[in-house]
Amino acid sequence: MEILQLFGIELKFFLTISIGFLVLFFVLKTYAFGPIFGMLQARQDKIRGDLDDAEARRNEMVALQKQYEERLAQIEDEARDKIQEATRQAQVAREDLLEKARAEAQAIVERARGEIVREQEIANAEMRNQIAQLSTQVAGRLIKQTLDPNAHARLIDDIIAGIGTTANGVSNGGTR
Repeated sequence: MEILQLFGIELKFFLTISIGFLVLFFVLKTYAFGPIFGMLQARQDKIRGDLDDAEARRNEMVALQKQYEERLAQIEDEARDKIQEATRQAQVAREDLLEKARAEAQAIVERARGEIVREQEIANAEMRNQIAQLSTQVAGRLIKQTLDPNAHARLIDDIIAGIGTTANGVSNGGTR
């Protein structure tokens, strides 16, 4: 108490003020501090929840971005594979077409060769017939007589054989 008197404080006022302060503190604690601290706690919880939600959304966005990048890489790989497969198929189709074209060209060449051989045979036969007719006419005129079929055939064969050896198509002696 001496300390209170040293500072000029009376005990009666001090006790009244202290009791008033404690009553005021109890009333504020009961009715004001609780709701105020509750509001502050609710606000802190809301902010913390919003931050947690933002972090969760950010993590979700990162995960989605990673998934999109992986899917995009997968799509690029699939596209590259499809392009390579299409290129391979086109190459196979090209080679098949070339092989078919070669085979068709070879068949055409073979048919043409066959036709050439047939045409040569036909031309040779026609030429042989014409030579035979001319030879018969020439021989008939030369010998002025008609030949029997056997003699006629021998004469034709001799003349055809001799055509290649003489320059003008008539044998050196004229008749045989």
